[in-house]
Amino acid sequence: MNLKTIGSKLLASPLFRQIRLPEFVTLLFIRRQVTMPVYGAKEQITQALLAWEGVTAEPHRFGGTEYRLGRREIGHIHGDYLVDIPFPKKVRDEVVAAGRAEPHHILPQSGWISFYLRQPADIDEAVSLLRRSFELAVKQRS
Repeated sequence: MNLKTIGSKLLASPLFRQIRLPEFVTLLFIRRQVTMPVYGAKEQITQALLAWEGVTAEPHRFGGTEYRLGRREIGHIHGDYLVDIPFPKKVRDEVVAAGRAEPHHILPQSGWISFYLRQPADIDEAVSLLRRSFELAVKQRS
């Protein structure tokens, strides 16, 4: 059994879901090597999202900061290097096909995407993707 398989099984276990781990542990299970974070990205993204009506920020169960609209998660960020966002699979497929993001680093068959922050311009793209998740959540609330 390789590290990716072990990591996937561990992350799926009910016990693991109940504990919060430091962000560096989360990095152990990311498929891509993260070379350099975009310093200050988390703060800039959080500031942008908290300006949207009804959005809150709270600790994410696997480390990082989770953004919510009511009880629904619209995405989360791990440090200054990775943003994970839930979408319906059809939207996820469109986003990935357009090259805007990658399938989720742990759950690639799900509707989630992973967006790696590699340069300062990626902050605006992350906010744009999070905005799309927010707008879908608002639409579903109505």
